[in-house]
Amino acid sequence: MGFTFYAMKEYIKLHFLIILLSFTGILGKLIEANTLAVVFYRTLVAAFALLVILKFRKVNLKLNFKDFSFLSFVGILLGLHWLCFFGSAKVSTVAISMITFSTTSFFTSILEPIFFRKKIVIKELILGMLAVVGVAIMFSFESEYFLGITLGLFSAFFCAIFTIFNSRLTYRFDSQLISFYELSAAFGVCLLVYLSFYTKSDLVMSKQDWLWLMILALVCTVIPHAQMIKIMKKLSVFTVNLSLNLEPVYAVVLAYFIFGESEKMTNQFYLGGVLVLLSVFLHPLINKKQVSETPSLT
Repeated sequence: MGFTFYAMKEYIKLHFLIILLSFTGILGKLIEANTLAVVFYRTLVAAFALLVILKFRKVNLKLNFKDFSFLSFVGILLGLHWLCFFGSAKVSTVAISMITFSTTSFFTSILEPIFFRKKIVIKELILGMLAVVGVAIMFSFESEYFLGITLGLFSAFFCAIFTIFNSRLTYRFDSQLISFYELSAAFGVCLLVYLSFYTKSDLVMSKQDWLWLMILALVCTVIPHAQMIKIMKKLSVFTVNLSLNLEPVYAVVLAYFIFGESEKMTNQFYLGGVLVLLSVFLHPLINKKQVSETPSLT
């Protein structure tokens, strides 16, 4: 079938969702509270909202211990990813957090064959190395943002593992049920960190912070995660993945208009960023093979 008007509507909807996702780092920067508070309340509010939705849909929440444990483990990875991602944006810039996050494809090309005993795809590895070169250039010319770049890379690493495992779960469970348990586990990570290293005052947020937080949790978390699964039933996986590569581009442009000169980096930084984004864009273009089924972890 051709690219029908109906498909065009879904494509426009997809890009709207990607724009929502691109606001994640920006909202994290706008919230003045510390990184733990941002992720703590984001996961709590989003998990509660999903619980209400699941109850309204009358979805059975019961899982056996094995499934519950695995979903919780993946949720822990999600929590670590978000802590590193928002931490990167706060100690550096949104541009750094988003572009270093783009190295997720490199980590995926290495980790997925290891986890599932698949042959490493050389062309994916080469593209991943292109991203690494880009990050190395960013490191060499933006040394004052060393911590932000490091946290961004850890964010990408945890996201790669999270995505690899999560792609297998979508074939077995309701997508909103998956999100509920994973967000709950991510909240558990934040709660453990809070009880271990923080005090009650560290979770205090202003009214303005709460406004941004509710937008982050409901508009930029619950809605995109719920709708993306539906869109992937109507558009090809290739189309969705290619479009998602625009998320860091949208985020960097939006951040510049919102935060102004504080987001402006050196020309060398943008050179490194272009290499990272180039690797991201080329990946789906040279790897068009569609996989109709994904193996189960069990």
